[in-house]
Amino acid sequence: MTRRLGMVRTKIWCADDLGAAELLRGRFCDFAYDVHTHDKACFALITRGAIRISMRGTEFVARAGDLYAIDADVPHAGWPVDDDGWSLRTLYVDVGHLNALVSEKDRTLALAGPIVRDRPLTSLFRDIHASSEVAGPLLEREEAYLAFTVRLFERHRRSASPPPPPGREARAVVLAQNFLDCHLDRQVRLHEIAQAAGLPPFRLFRAFAQATGMSPHGYQRQARVRYAAALIRLGRLLSDAALAAGFADQAHMTRSFRRTMGVTPGAYREAHQRTRRSAHAAATARARQSFPIFR
Repeated sequence: MTRRLGMVRTKIWCADDLGAAELLRGRFCDFAYDVHTHDKACFALITRGAIRISMRGTEFVARAGDLYAIDADVPHAGWPVDDDGWSLRTLYVDVGHLNALVSEKDRTLALAGPIVRDRPLTSLFRDIHASSEVAGPLLEREEAYLAFTVRLFERHRRSASPPPPPGREARAVVLAQNFLDCHLDRQVRLHEIAQAAGLPPFRLFRAFAQATGMSPHGYQRQARVRYAAALIRLGRLLSDAALAAGFADQAHMTRSFRRTMGVTPGAYREAHQRTRRSAHAAATARARQSFPIFR
């Protein structure tokens, strides 16, 4: 279903044939993404206009025809370059699934980029995305997806950065994240987080921002959206998901969800409901073929 939110029009859907990927097509004007991360890798093809993206302390502009790739859990934000805004097609998918498609044993590889300028790769991406949107030929789409993955890993990958050496501050950041994850449903104070992490507040704040690319509050907002999304995928009511994730109410969740995900919780719910209905219908059809008594 397509939603119009002021100057934003988006459509989101799910695709099990693409590795349980989520796909989005959107038109954005007068809109900005908050600093956020995704739990999957993000590939976005700009089809119109331009978007300025902040990531890892740098800024870059992606324009029509550019494909940008962002690894999972990498903080980034985006906003328009001009009044025309931008349009895009986005794919969110687990890089581990892509690795498995090409039998990669080394799962430490990361995406190169963030801008990928490769016309054959971009053409494959556009065809896959458009075919998935209209439920085009499945085998053709799977072959294109494999070709996309092979070219991506042959030409646009890098070795992942080694993990930082363990230390007091690194451990404290992990403890702070765990504390925030476990207390999404209530308001917490910075000194509480610092106490749980074992560092003075100012040191924790600095270490947290350096390690995660966002403040503890930004991380909390992100974690709440992720938890709400997980509950929505399980079929929970939007109002229940909002309260369980620590939002003041459903409207509060909707504002945060939209500025992180680019879509409303309602549109996200409908995309996953369609996927469940399609899976149920397919399973029923297979059962009827296997057991003549049901015919």
